Amino acid sequence: MIRMMISFIKDYFKYKQEIIKQTKWINRYAKKQNYVVNPNKMILTNLKIWLSEMEGIYEKRLCPCFDPSGGEKNDKAMICPCKYIDEEIEEYGTCHCALFGKSDLSNEEWKASGKRLMKEYRVPLNLKSNVLDTRGMPIDKHRGLPIPDASHQLKSTLLKYKGKELTMIVKTEQETFNLKKIALYKKYTFSSVKKDDYYIVNLGLNNK
Repeated sequence: MIRMMISFIKDYFKYKQEIIKQTKWINRYAKKQNYVVNPNKMILTNLKIWLSEMEGIYEKRLCPCFDPSGGEKNDKAMICPCKYIDEEIEEYGTCHCALFGKSDLSNEEWKASGKRLMKEYRVPLNLKSNVLDTRGMPIDKHRGLPIPDASHQLKSTLLKYKGKELTMIVKTEQETFNLKKIALYKKYTFSSVKKDDYYIVNLGLNNK
């Protein structure tokens, strides 16, 4: 929890100007569509940070829940607000990442949406020593992508991992590409090796 708070504070100040920009378009969109934004200030700020980070890494305001798939049509559909927002709000009360929700959503319904999201992402990680195997996660029915994907598993691991090197096993070349983009952005060292039906990615971290 302490490392999570430290990370949040660092990211808040790093993306402070970007957060202001995110706030403007988020409020405009919510008003136009008669949606409301997440009333939990901590969650809302985190989502703005993650949107800013996605823009920094991929140069597009991609949904913070999923990394690019490599398919042009699918990735375009995931630019926030994503193509699936209306359908997911109708189904869950909020969009997938719980940034936007119905205008009449109660506090309890907001909390339920947050719990749904945490259930998807806070899963047991297959981490043994310094090797994180990211395969075998459930697939999102709209996007056809794993939940959580390799980069979100990396993010969760780094909240508690203290090592300087991490080896990741990923299923697809696109996940390898995404991790390379993240490594470049975060100033990690990166190398990868292709095996028969998976990839091994080695990251040199700047953990302190």
